[in-house]
Amino acid sequence: HFEYAGGSGGFLDKYGFPFVRGRIFDTVEKDEGQYDDACPIFWASGTAFITRKDVFSKMGGFDVKLFAHFEEIDFHWRCHLAGYSVWVEPASVIYHLGGGTLHYDSTRKTYLNHRNSLVMVASHTSMEKLFFVIFVRIFLEKLSILRDILRGRLGHAWAQFKACFWVLFNIGFICRRRKKSNSFRTNFAEDKLYSGIIVLDYFLKGKKTFSRILK
Repeated sequence: HFEYAGGSGGFLDKYGFPFVRGRIFDTVEKDEGQYDDACPIFWASGTAFITRKDVFSKMGGFDVKLFAHFEEIDFHWRCHLAGYSVWVEPASVIYHLGGGTLHYDSTRKTYLNHRNSLVMVASHTSMEKLFFVIFVRIFLEKLSILRDILRGRLGHAWAQFKACFWVLFNIGFICRRRKKSNSFRTNFAEDKLYSGIIVLDYFLKGKKTFSRILK
């Protein structure tokens, strides 16, 4: 089965929800060679990727405030904005201990996932689309919180609520990141984002595998 963290290359919808070739949310596919081709992707998992040192330095490396989650997606989004490309090489062999930093069911993990994703989207989305994207994303956050409440996962619901308020009360931090992002922007990179809403595709339309999302 595909590795949970990065599968065979990562993608991102324009609302900041990641998915990979081989895994969408909790559905992990059996590896039957369906994603053995090297191809352009949006992000490579931080568990193991190679980048040129000069590019890593030019893009500012990882943002240390995005601890444990989304720092590699944030980095690769900046790379796309600057005109670089990211590829997956499925022939590589990687060993990775999943959930080694934070357990998969950790409320701290939920908090960081949602907070860092919101920070990233608010930082890199072009101004022309920012307000619409944030409006839709907050609506989806409310649905996610309600879903966890109904499932009795109150700690996870509270974690998502705190994540939204952290972003709301740290607008200055977001503005500084946007200024830095715009300093090396050569294109909007929106064409490299998945234009749909992966949450709706998965939960409402029943598209559980990558091949049904992007062909």
